[in-house]
Amino acid sequence: MMTVFGKRCDEREWNEPQGLVREGYDLLGMFNWIDHFPLLGLLDLQGARKRCRKLVQRMNLFVGKLITEHKMRWIENGKGTNGGDDHNSSRNFVDVLLDLDAENRLNDSDMIAVLWDMIFKGTDTVAILLEWALARMVLHPEIQAKARAEIDTVVGTTKSVTNQKRVPFHRTFKPIDPVRDRKKHA
Repeated sequence: MMTVFGKRCDEREWNEPQGLVREGYDLLGMFNWIDHFPLLGLLDLQGARKRCRKLVQRMNLFVGKLITEHKMRWIENGKGTNGGDDHNSSRNFVDVLLDLDAENRLNDSDMIAVLWDMIFKGTDTVAILLEWALARMVLHPEIQAKARAEIDTVVGTTKSVTNQKRVPFHRTFKPIDPVRDRKKHA
């Protein structure tokens, strides 16, 4: 959230976007008869369309509120759009979108869509990476044993890892291309 909106969220503030993302993935992953029998789409028997409409409304309110807060801050600071001279590292993605020149400027609904996409896809990427890493550990006990031994040696069994420079094997544990990997082991 820091990179996109320029603010850190405490646990209470993070609950809302986390709930929106969870609801979105629930809707994407649910079995829907309409996918197999399009004529049933007129009936919305499972309520998926209704849930999607509610999710879109909640998402628009959440992201729209953050955009409005940003715009108000820009007005209060006297920067306006495309006039700010603050091009340092404290700028975030909303600042960049607000600072676009007139021909490239997005309207609010497009900006909401772009920002929501960043939240949704960013969450998805991390979840997939973690799932992949855990699957690799399960499928390759030797990797799991090496990682466990490194953590036990460097950190001990009662502390958590705080200095990643001290655990070099973990830093080199990178995702691989599943298609390439499948071909290599076939």
